[in-house]
Amino acid sequence: MKTAQRFKQSGPTRRNKAHALVRLFAALGVAALSIHFAAPSSRGQARRRTRPATTQAQRDAPSDAETAATLARAIELLQAGRPNEAEPVVRRVVSAQPRNADARTLLGVILDQRGRVREAEVQYREAMRLRPKSVAARANLGVLLARSRRYEEAVAMFRAVLADAPGHPQATFNLGVALFNLGRNEEAESFLNTPAALSRSAPEALYHLGMIAATRGRAEDAADFWQRALALRENYPEVNFALAEELRRQRRYEGAAEFYERALAQDPSKLVHHVRLGGVLMLLSRYDAALEVFRRAAERFPKSAEAWYFVGIAARGRGDFEVAEGALRGSLRLKGNNVDALAQLGFVVGERGRDAEAERILRRALAVDAKHFFASYDLGRLLVRARRYEEAVKVLRGAAELRERDPGVRYQLFIAYSRLKRAADAERELALFKKLDEERKARRGEGGEEQIEDTLPSPASPSPVEEERKPAPQGAEQQ
Repeated sequence: MKTAQRFKQSGPTRRNKAHALVRLFAALGVAALSIHFAAPSSRGQARRRTRPATTQAQRDAPSDAETAATLARAIELLQAGRPNEAEPVVRRVVSAQPRNADARTLLGVILDQRGRVREAEVQYREAMRLRPKSVAARANLGVLLARSRRYEEAVAMFRAVLADAPGHPQATFNLGVALFNLGRNEEAESFLNTPAALSRSAPEALYHLGMIAATRGRAEDAADFWQRALALRENYPEVNFALAEELRRQRRYEGAAEFYERALAQDPSKLVHHVRLGGVLMLLSRYDAALEVFRRAAERFPKSAEAWYFVGIAARGRGDFEVAEGALRGSLRLKGNNVDALAQLGFVVGERGRDAEAERILRRALAVDAKHFFASYDLGRLLVRARRYEEAVKVLRGAAELRERDPGVRYQLFIAYSRLKRAADAERELALFKKLDEERKARRGEGGEEQIEDTLPSPASPSPVEEERKPAPQGAEQQ
């Protein structure tokens, strides 16, 4: 770094060396650490003659300038993504100067970076003991606490930082996010929608403001916040995903698919991105495209029962029951009592003409969850096909209690009652079927959406607080 080069080449004063180190911390996105040096004596050499003789250990101890240079080197290593090399460098300082709060804080940052959270917390708290007003130690400890879901403790830590450093940008932003994660949306909004939070973390703050607006039913405000976030950072998968989720809630599936595709392209590491895109493609009856999305997900997450399950439902939607059966059985090998996979498999096996096996699978699903609608419905339908009408009525009445406005259940009950010569019951169910089927078509178009929607997971959790500990090249944005 240029700052470090100037530091090494020009031989600045101790105070300049301290300022250089502060700038290095600031470049990392870490709260600036102040380095404290003893002021030179105004009495000069005469004063120094009166001091007690120094010990050999004191003479061997590094000077303040050497300590500053060592910590600067550790920061450079951390910034270069080499925390394993930075750690022994800082530990040498801590060993020589165990009361150096700055070294303790930097060691905490490195340990945190390496996933050794408990050790990092110990170092942050020791730095706070040595220097109770340390902004850096408290701010970074707050991030650690928030990432560990200890949100109440994190809120207290960020508030303490702001009490001593009003308007601290990252502490303001992180406090807002911690409050958001506690469901205290009004308070969260009051911190996130401030110049301090927006000055350093504008895209992230706008994302969370959008999430708060969406939670409060302000869809237009949410979309505005998210569009502003994308204007600042186009490659922001969480925002693209949030926009897609909102469009899906509004049943604007074409638009949702576009934003899900962006989120997936920008971050394919999240299974939910694959699942949501595939799901909305199924809602658009684009089963071939959905199956391809889910197959790629299964290749990327081969040990995920959910990924194979979604391959199965897409293949079912396309009518490829052989592929569907193989994928669903693969899902059940990974997660044996997945009631959704059992229900889907029961349907598929029945469609392949193996009714006795299908019945066993569906009854197994109901043993896991007696109130699973699709297992009940498909078992009832299977019993109707087998002409076991009395049994079918009992099962279908249970399904109707779970979803009284489902037209498919009413139609199967109409068939069963008709075969049992219960004309009044059959007429009632037929009338209900016609009414509910018309309502469904008017509301959602042609059917299948309820079942597809039921297979999709809930929206992804909001992103964690901005991690002040993470090194990045100077000028890069922290996430």
